[in-house]
Amino acid sequence: MSTQQSSAFLSQSRVRHEWYQNESFVIISIFIKNLKKEVVDVYFADRSVSVTVKMPTGSDYSLELDPLAHEISPKESKFEVLSTKIEIKIKKSNIGVRWGVLEGEDLLPGSLEKPSEKLSYPSSAKHAKNWDKLEKEISKEQDKPEGEAALNSLFQQLYRDADDDTKKAMLKSYTESNGTCLSTNWSEVNKGKVETKPPEGMIAKKWE
Repeated sequence: MSTQQSSAFLSQSRVRHEWYQNESFVIISIFIKNLKKEVVDVYFADRSVSVTVKMPTGSDYSLELDPLAHEISPKESKFEVLSTKIEIKIKKSNIGVRWGVLEGEDLLPGSLEKPSEKLSYPSSAKHAKNWDKLEKEISKEQDKPEGEAALNSLFQQLYRDADDDTKKAMLKSYTESNGTCLSTNWSEVNKGKVETKPPEGMIAKKWE
């Protein structure tokens, strides 16, 4: 291998690319800095994308994606040269279909459940992450009540699903014990007043 070929190989191997998708597009990012648009050539076909870049070193960088996992719309696909990368937006022929892979045969294509511009990975990452699902889980965690609000929420949920005797037991035990006891057993609660039972190490006092 000549010195020029070796330099071109090293330059090519250092260039990183990643991809993600939304409902309408697959977006590919090729991370090469400070390029002018005239040194970048991108060719779109129904099932392929070809990228050639004239590098500052004088060598050529090329990326051949052939065949793509699904058909695209070449006329509606485009690219942009930014300060830190080349961004290629491939328009999906089948809107709403989630690509499982970028190239080759996609054995398990999915569907994006709702039209949105939310990003979906993987790209070149080894492990797939469902970002929509992760966002929902985080949102649920953030919405969970804490402390007294959590107890009130639990009480309301139990009360809503309970039968009449259980509801009476819950109300009586909770009210008479000043919120320190909650029972769903009406036959037991109905025998008499439910005493206040403070947590261990604490003493119940009446306000004077």
